[in-house]
Amino acid sequence: MKEYQEQKLSRSMNLFDVVCLGINGIVGAGIFLLPGKLAAVTGSFSILIFVICGLLCLAIALCFAEMGGIYQETGGAYIYARNTFGPMVGFMVGWMMWLSAIIGWAAMARGLLLYLRYFSPSLSEGWLGEIIIIILILGLSTLNFLGVKIGARVINFFTIGKLIPIFIFIACGFPHIEISSLDQIFSFEVNNLGTTIIIALFAYTGFEHLPVLAGEMKKPGRDIPIAFFLVILGTTLIYALVQTVATGTLPGLAQSEKPLADAAVNFLGPAGGTLIAIGALLAIAGVNSGIALTGPRNLFALSADGLFPAVFSKIHPRFHTPYVAIGINTFLTLILSLTGTFEYLIFASVLVSILQYIPTCLAVIVLRRKRPDITKHYTIPGGYIIPCLALLTCFLVLLQIKLIIIIATLGVIALSLPFYFFRKKGPINRKSGLYHS
Repeated sequence: MKEYQEQKLSRSMNLFDVVCLGINGIVGAGIFLLPGKLAAVTGSFSILIFVICGLLCLAIALCFAEMGGIYQETGGAYIYARNTFGPMVGFMVGWMMWLSAIIGWAAMARGLLLYLRYFSPSLSEGWLGEIIIIILILGLSTLNFLGVKIGARVINFFTIGKLIPIFIFIACGFPHIEISSLDQIFSFEVNNLGTTIIIALFAYTGFEHLPVLAGEMKKPGRDIPIAFFLVILGTTLIYALVQTVATGTLPGLAQSEKPLADAAVNFLGPAGGTLIAIGALLAIAGVNSGIALTGPRNLFALSADGLFPAVFSKIHPRFHTPYVAIGINTFLTLILSLTGTFEYLIFASVLVSILQYIPTCLAVIVLRRKRPDITKHYTIPGGYIIPCLALLTCFLVLLQIKLIIIIATLGVIALSLPFYFFRKKGPINRKSGLYHS
């Protein structure tokens, strides 16, 4: 490992970069597809569903914020689990994070083809669609190989690019809202509440990527907690406003497969539909860029700790990026994206994301009891109430996942255990990464 540790990752990401990383990880295809599905189940109460889900996700995000204010090294949830529950649990969480990144990237790459159909069906079919996927994955990998700052700038571009059409949709749509369409905003059926919350929660997954790059942030202890607040609260406000406009301007919202585009056509004409379609493409491309940046760092973290071959933690002497890990992620994502189906990839990605949330939420509780003296940049108020609420939310989501997907995903996770047990025995190679006052 010594020859690989001579080069270090570059701490070049500022608070703006971290916030964009978080927003970009959340705001993807979900908000462009879910408004119609939510309206079909709960009508105008779907506006408040996003508020409820925002609060539930904030509980989980605050657990990440407290842990992110303690540890400063690359790895995110893997580091929290490793330092709290030991190397074996940490390894399994790290494996899930790496698996989630590859599955998520493959899913989002295929998701891009779905939105290209708005412009031309031929762009998403046959060999042309496969070439587009290959260009997207290889292009983003190349940019991330050239430096974390370049990768961060790409994410910043896509984040701003996707938010502009959404802001135009909100600003131009509000004057056209039919107030009568919002009369039933406080009416809902209790039996439908759980299902609707689960659907909406899918639009929030992705914020866990935010602390993965802590080792490449200028001030991770300060910026990670602040970013989580800004990202979750800002995203919740955007989602609620988008749902309000869609509900108030599109009478057939519940039947629409492309709700924002159809609503925009009502008050902006055909140009509005095109604008929203472009925003959707930027949103999905942005999620692709975020996973392309964070995914290889999961493999890097496992390798740097001696849990995977040391070659995966090699850092490029000029660009200061984990270039071998980037290459491996790119290769596996290409294979999965060209062979997997979009629907399975999405559900598997969400499941693996939830499975890595749980150890982080538990780590907050355990670390408070085991290490009450540890230096923190942020502590969740209210004792154990919020971490317990976060755990309850995670288990609620798990109950909604199909059993076959859970079994298949757990089987893949089980395949990781031989890597752990047959690794070269020895202590964890990296320092604890704790902050010291």
